[in-house]
Amino acid sequence: MRALVALAVLAACPRPRAERALGDLEIGSAVLGGANVSVADGMAAIRRLVDHRVELWASAPAIEVTVFADATMTGEWTIVVNNTPVDAVLMIEGRTIARETGTRPTVATFRVPLLAGANRMVIAPFDYAIPGAFRIAAMADIQTALPEVDDVFDAISRVPDLRFVIAMGDITERAELAEYELFEEKLLALDIPFYSTIGNHELWADSDRWFTRYGRMNFQFTFKGAVFTFVDSGDGGLDPVVEDWLDGWIANAGTRPHVFLTHMPPIDPVAHRYGGFRSMRDGHRLLARLVEGGVDLTLYGHIHTYVEFENAGIPAYISGGGGADPMLLDGIDRHFLVLDVDDRVINSVSVQRVD
Repeated sequence: MRALVALAVLAACPRPRAERALGDLEIGSAVLGGANVSVADGMAAIRRLVDHRVELWASAPAIEVTVFADATMTGEWTIVVNNTPVDAVLMIEGRTIARETGTRPTVATFRVPLLAGANRMVIAPFDYAIPGAFRIAAMADIQTALPEVDDVFDAISRVPDLRFVIAMGDITERAELAEYELFEEKLLALDIPFYSTIGNHELWADSDRWFTRYGRMNFQFTFKGAVFTFVDSGDGGLDPVVEDWLDGWIANAGTRPHVFLTHMPPIDPVAHRYGGFRSMRDGHRLLARLVEGGVDLTLYGHIHTYVEFENAGIPAYISGGGGADPMLLDGIDRHFLVLDVDDRVINSVSVQRVD
């Protein structure tokens, strides 16, 4: 029903933001002969589907995949999941299948016997649904520093006990294919997965370049009792379709710790440049939603500096230290955030300098 409403909205008033939101709805589904692969909530891009083999790029530390197979497609399948935690396993019908030994900690390969009909599997760490404490990193705004971002990734990999990175966009400068290829090459220096929405610099080229590689731009996942919501504000605001999704995601989070991420801060707290939403009314409307929904922490990028502040009483951080040209005269260069989280509260947020 929501997809039908979104299609009706787009037909009535075409908008690039709405087109991107509808692109999200196409993620995570593919058909090949007698096999139909579906990823719940579109939480992985299906990069390749061939005979008895599927390759995914995950958008969350836990994903649910269903393969509907007819009699011609039963037997052993190879399931490859990129951008997944090092301790992820595959669980199917009460059985656990360990990953094969590989060269990359964030790439998991499984050999799975599939039967005719629906084969539902979860690829995740054993503790993904067990409430408890964990630690993650956050960053944004790599852009022209892609050739040196492995320095940042090396520094992140040296922080003890990190489970994954959450990111607020602007991975690239111009969304060129060569930039995305270089980004994935640089991810070889990172020992944990990297989950991100887009920034304004990802809008320089066709959005399909993001969709086919990394999947959704707007999404939500839960890990160990905490909720993470990513939304696309790449062109200075949220589309009404995304606002509708956000209402549902806020309701889903309930009273659990809730981290909200988007590229642009709704209201620019720095004031040295206009770095917020195009419409202050839209920015205030978003903040009202987040306050009413009890969001615990907001993370932004876009402004190439580090700022700790509050927006509408919600703790907020701008962390634009991925390597893009830093804001002049503030003395803040490359950096990232470390968040200590548990199922009750965001315990701490600290800045880690790379330069």
